[in-house]
Amino acid sequence: MNEHVLEQKRGREEYRIELEGAQFTYSSHTRGSDGSASVPYELLCRRTTDYYRSNLFFRNAAIYFGILVVVTVAFGFVVGLDPRAAMLWALIGGACYAAYRLTGVRYEVFPLADGRVFRLLWGRPTRDEYLRFRRALFASRDTYLRDRYARIDVDRPAPLERRRIEWLREEGVIDQDAFITIVETIEDHAAPQG
Repeated sequence: MNEHVLEQKRGREEYRIELEGAQFTYSSHTRGSDGSASVPYELLCRRTTDYYRSNLFFRNAAIYFGILVVVTVAFGFVVGLDPRAAMLWALIGGACYAAYRLTGVRYEVFPLADGRVFRLLWGRPTRDEYLRFRRALFASRDTYLRDRYARIDVDRPAPLERRRIEWLREEGVIDQDAFITIVETIEDHAAPQG
């Protein structure tokens, strides 16, 4: 597998993401929706979230059968009926809940700085390939941002330079030691204010 390309497919859903020099391209094909975009690494945020999608029919059926269990047991106590019907509803409800949990799909949602998001199927095609690609995505992003924004421009005002370096630290592009070293260099070369 090429670690710079990830292709995922599940039923009618297809996702493809390819890493390039200063950006990545993302395309998706889902039921009723097609989209693609080239996204600069500056927009990619490291803080992702998980999203879980399941068939709500099974969840609602499990709730319905759970209510039937309670009603059947309560009604059985009132009129003295056999509670075995409640066990049948409980088994069907449990099967519906299991189907709800097992047929669900987990996504990882990647937010972009401009308010958009893109998502990938978590752990597809395999968990190891997905995690390898995810590491390559953020490594490419960090390398590009470090090469482009970690250089010090002594002609720019020190507060502007410091803000840029703080942004790199907040995004996890540089660690605390590199941040301190760069800030000290900025302060050493800062033009005296007077």
